[in-house]
Amino acid sequence: MRAYPAPDTAAVRELLLDWCGADADDADDAVRALGSLDGAALELADRLYQSIAADMGGKKWLGWPGPPAGQPMLSLFPLLAAVPDMLKFHGDRGVDEDLSRRVLADIGEKLRLNRRIYGRPGLDVGNWFTGHVRGALYQLGRLQFCVEGPDPKPFAGMHIRGEGGPLTLDAVRDSVEWAMEFLPAVFPERYAGPEDLEFRCESWLLDPQLRDWLPERSNIPGFAALFDLLNEGDPAGNRTDLWRFVFGRPEDTPVDQLPQDNTLQRSVMAGMKAGVVWRNRYGRLDLAKLGL
Repeated sequence: MRAYPAPDTAAVRELLLDWCGADADDADDAVRALGSLDGAALELADRLYQSIAADMGGKKWLGWPGPPAGQPMLSLFPLLAAVPDMLKFHGDRGVDEDLSRRVLADIGEKLRLNRRIYGRPGLDVGNWFTGHVRGALYQLGRLQFCVEGPDPKPFAGMHIRGEGGPLTLDAVRDSVEWAMEFLPAVFPERYAGPEDLEFRCESWLLDPQLRDWLPERSNIPGFAALFDLLNEGDPAGNRTDLWRFVFGRPEDTPVDQLPQDNTLQRSVMAGMKAGVVWRNRYGRLDLAKLGL
């Protein structure tokens, strides 16, 4: 077992600002949080790092616990400690540094999102980034692609960053074309070639009910129409993702206190007031609809 390479303050600041695209406020708060870690927190950070190091090249992400009370940034430090492991994995697989930087930019985004939701620094979804630093997930243009599903032929999970730009059909097509070339080249033991790839996505964006509430100019229904849905979704709906990604608020925020600052928020709110239960849906990408 490798000793936990705990990052020092200089490394934390450099990685966050130069590699992760984090805001200066988040980098400053991370440096302060690093200095406040006690023995129990450092022991947990060590265990979390070891779970990464023991599964480099593994699929999907790891089931980490949420951050302990009083240490909302703790999971950030084992992730940053694992960046050299990620870079070595990428280098061994022929992944260039530009893609390494692109995938780490998601950390900076989620630090901003965490501050927007809770009004304080933190990284409440640290386990999500275990896919990034273990070499399972990549940002290829507009979309992220992650090695998921059972061996010997896992599928490629598709994920959508909030700060990734417009979700146009051209952008989606370019990303998928890139993934069809990239994934078999990086994981030849898992994908024999483009014809061996299946793409799947689970998201509130795939809820077909959105078509009835979003304006025609919205890209979301066009993206959702690319997928053959594989389930009906939870009948109880999905409050967590809507509050987080649409409204940027904690899940316990009352409906009448949610913002309505943009078209998406107003459309989702109008549906809720009309009794719509918004659901996550799970689908398989129909490549023919992209002309692929």
